[in-house]
Amino acid sequence: MSQMEEETTRFLKRIVWSLSSGLVWLFINFGIGIYNGWMVPQGEIKLANILFYVWMVLSIGLLIWINHKIWKEKFPHG
Repeated sequence: MSQMEEETTRFLKRIVWSLSSGLVWLFINFGIGIYNGWMVPQGEIKLANILFYVWMVLSIGLLIWINHKIWKEKFPHG
């Protein structure tokens, strides 16, 4: 296997991990939020709505940190 193929597979793995982690985050948060009625407040804002949005902010921060860690490594070509 040549060096170019290894670089290409590492790059594609980064793309797949970034997209899949983002989609998993999206499906989990939106699925739980819509199913339980926490995403859109009905009438008044309840504690469950606030906790859900706090969870979303914390988990998107974790997702950004994970993606930063994935993409932190420099490419060999510069």
